[in-house]
Amino acid sequence: VAGIVIQPPARRDRGRKVLPCPVAQYALDKGLPSDLILSPEKAGDEAFLSTLRDLQPQLCITAAYGNILPTKFLNIPIHGTVNIHPSLLPLYRGAAPVQRALQDGVQDTGVSLAFTVRKLDAGPVVASK
Repeated sequence: VAGIVIQPPARRDRGRKVLPCPVAQYALDKGLPSDLILSPEKAGDEAFLSTLRDLQPQLCITAAYGNILPTKFLNIPIHGTVNIHPSLLPLYRGAAPVQRALQDGVQDTGVSLAFTVRKLDAGPVVASK
């Protein structure tokens, strides 16, 4: 793991408290140095992109990031960026796929790993189960 990129802290849960990112906390608990946990205001910020380039990532993996990544970001990792998406793509692209599957009464769903492109959850699917 070259580094972890997380959303900036935000108010969460019913009490609207600012809570630490669970992924960041897990990484810290496992010994990842805090300077490798990046939390840019925007993924297109040039200072952040410079730091990401310096890490020379082979592959970026996203999960529940919540924003469309800019092309400048997507072009940095040698092997691209893949996203773990909680649906059997192309079904339930976009936000809240689990909730939408439940609303539709779907009995079975799954998870997909797909390359990230500028269009939401529209990249080539690598695997799904």
